[in-house]
Amino acid sequence: MNLIIDIQTEAVLKKLEHPFLPNDITAGFQPFYVETRGGDLDQSESITGSMLIKKMAEQYMRIPKIDVFTKRYEKPRAFVSEQEVSVSFSHTDHALVAAISRNCNVGVDMERTGRNVHQRLKVRMKHPDERDTLYENLEPIRIWTLKEAALKMIGTGLRKPMNSLIINREDDSLFSVQFDDGKQAKICSFKYQYYWISICYHNNTVSSH
Repeated sequence: MNLIIDIQTEAVLKKLEHPFLPNDITAGFQPFYVETRGGDLDQSESITGSMLIKKMAEQYMRIPKIDVFTKRYEKPRAFVSEQEVSVSFSHTDHALVAAISRNCNVGVDMERTGRNVHQRLKVRMKHPDERDTLYENLEPIRIWTLKEAALKMIGTGLRKPMNSLIINREDDSLFSVQFDDGKQAKICSFKYQYYWISICYHNNTVSSH
């Protein structure tokens, strides 16, 4: 059966900017409603995520052509004139966010604010060396976005457990993450409209763990 995607855009693409987000990273937010028929959700999300990346590249980076390749359970890959750039995207309730960078490795995650997280999941997310205050002061769903953005940056997604990461808060919207091999990266996390958006980045390529 063929996949049919009906996208009803209700607002224009919005460029996301934040003091803790490096200038080399282009991020965009697109509210939309998408209805899929004849295919699975992963396939439709890959298609719409790729569409947003191409739109952002043309509108914000003056890149007329970017080739995006997606594969289930793997980080998307993108190329501009045969040069690879780092891309990532995330879907949630009627919204899509994406990030592109020529020089940083990026991973992005987004969830609606106030979304309930079960107590057992909170316990499973926490690394033994993480500070209790992180979990006392932040919405659990925001911590989820911090960790998933980091895991998406390295290309594993949730195949690697969240409790393998150590998150430290450096400022209201800036965090650091340490992976289980000792490598570190930064995370810019902020509220936009009704969503928590977290963008993890590292200025050198971070291979999959």
